[in-house]
Amino acid sequence: MLALMKRLTQSILGKFIAMIIIAGMAFWGVDQIFNQVRNGLGSDLMAAGKSSVTVEGFDRRIEVMLRNVNQQNDNPITKDQAVERGMVDQVFQLEQSQTTILGFASKIGVAPSTDAVLAELRKQDAFKNPLTGELDLATYQRVLAQNRFSQAEYEDQVKSDLTLQALQAGTIAGLISPDVLKAVQARYLAESRDVAWFILDAADVPKPDAPTEEEVLAFYNENLDALKQPERRGIDLVKVSADDFLSQVEVTEQEIATIYEASKSERFSEPEQRTYVELMFDSRDAARDAFGALAGGADPSTLQGVVSRDSKTSLAEDVDDQLLRDAMFGPGKQSGALFGPKDMGDGRWLIARLVSVQPGAVFPIEDVSEEIRTDLARERATLLLYDKLEALDRSINAGFDLGQIASELGVPVISFEPVDQNGYTEDGLPMMGLLDAGDAFKQAFTMNVNDTSNQFIKDDVTYVISTRKIVPPSTPDFDEVKDDVRQALILRNEGEAAQTMVKSIKDRIESGASSLEAEARAAKAELETPPSSVTRMSAEDSGLPNSAIGGIFSGKPGEVFTYPNRTGDKYMIVQLKAVNDPSAADLAAADPRASSALVTSLDSDLAAAMQTEMAGAVKLKVNSGAYNAYKASITTDQ
Repeated sequence: MLALMKRLTQSILGKFIAMIIIAGMAFWGVDQIFNQVRNGLGSDLMAAGKSSVTVEGFDRRIEVMLRNVNQQNDNPITKDQAVERGMVDQVFQLEQSQTTILGFASKIGVAPSTDAVLAELRKQDAFKNPLTGELDLATYQRVLAQNRFSQAEYEDQVKSDLTLQALQAGTIAGLISPDVLKAVQARYLAESRDVAWFILDAADVPKPDAPTEEEVLAFYNENLDALKQPERRGIDLVKVSADDFLSQVEVTEQEIATIYEASKSERFSEPEQRTYVELMFDSRDAARDAFGALAGGADPSTLQGVVSRDSKTSLAEDVDDQLLRDAMFGPGKQSGALFGPKDMGDGRWLIARLVSVQPGAVFPIEDVSEEIRTDLARERATLLLYDKLEALDRSINAGFDLGQIASELGVPVISFEPVDQNGYTEDGLPMMGLLDAGDAFKQAFTMNVNDTSNQFIKDDVTYVISTRKIVPPSTPDFDEVKDDVRQALILRNEGEAAQTMVKSIKDRIESGASSLEAEARAAKAELETPPSSVTRMSAEDSGLPNSAIGGIFSGKPGEVFTYPNRTGDKYMIVQLKAVNDPSAADLAAADPRASSALVTSLDSDLAAAMQTEMAGAVKLKVNSGAYNAYKASITTDQ
């Protein structure tokens, strides 16, 4: 069935039929799911006052969230994965907060005006007519339909957003930071601290005695769980793609020439250039009159009120204004196409008129024949692949083993040595060929020996696997791993010796028995200090790691802090030498940062207090059963 659908979508008629099938599934299947949720658990997931969120509305928010996330993600996230990662729960919590605020707004009568909603719509370039650059009802409705929004749904969302903005802005509009708090914040930021440190190389720490045979055996017994080998499986794999059938297809020179002649102006030429003239006017009325005159066939040289003319010849990619680019370079645009009037924001209004189209130079057939040959060969190889995939389905359903399947496909069986569920061998080598198989590889750990999997498709490659053998989990005998265990024990003992030495250095310095300088000399290490005293504003440029910065700003003068590097072979030993009160100049320099930080903190506190008060004034009701049913429906659908 899958192979048949793939072949079907290669033709225009097939694509149209597939679209009807998919649209029908979306219309009937999704609606039935939500009807089941509604009939069993009510239509609202939550409500506060007159504000509520339905299952359909919440699902739409999840889809929008995923669409935005997946635009920036090489590995798209499904709804099922969004549930597993807690993303759906996070959106649900956000919706509870917003529903409470909107419920309070309806209670006190706060709502945006029609003019405010209209002004917000006018800001969206996607809703503007590409010719006039202004809000256009037909364009607006078309864009909403493409994104599965009704006009009422979208405008309700805009109203909600404006209401939230109004309440949040109103809450903090009169906020002024008290001078006494600002003074405290400035002193906090400007206070400086003197620090010094040196780096202790663990290689210089005296090595402990070699462990005895009894100590190695004891260490082995202590770590039996860590030494236990997981279950591993030997896996056979068959992979097939269109590339496997390229040698079986032929492309003639006549076919290449035919395709070249039919599509050379679109596919095999330089980008076309277009010449257009930009006309500037000093009023909207003058621009509209000129637009009407040009639309009626007037000569551009006869227009009245033109402030400036600028003729431009460019490629589409050189035009930054998306609406102007669509009007001048869009499909089917010919000489005489118009754009505008557009408000340029400086009192001027723009009208553009397309003057001419200059096609790009056509590439010689010799330069593109190999590309045409490759594309056509791949199309034909893909058709052969679809035939093979139909046969593959029949072979799997008939219970053929992997060797028979590979023979019918004309591809080899690839055998891998036993690996764990992460794709690693006992020697720690990753088997990338298995990992590339994705879900097919995962299924190998759910099958019996000699079972054959279903076919899995990933990145245009089809995989079928079979579990060749199962190696049960086991713990190696002491004699097998004695040398490895000994080495692990030596490394542990050396690490503990280094930590003991570092602690003794810290204790000697803090007790006064020694000093940081003396310990650095004894370790033959260089004593280091930052160029100047460290403040909370300059700490990132001090050369200290973040963990050390946290320590010195929470410690007391004379205190010592130690930090190992990631590999544990070096230790940073830091001492807080002194805490310095800021000068008047220091306080003045910190004042702007203090004001900004304080306002941000107070804004956050005030917003939290506002939401707490609103929650007390409006009771939020949450339908946990409906929410759990919604999440369960996602998992079931997947």
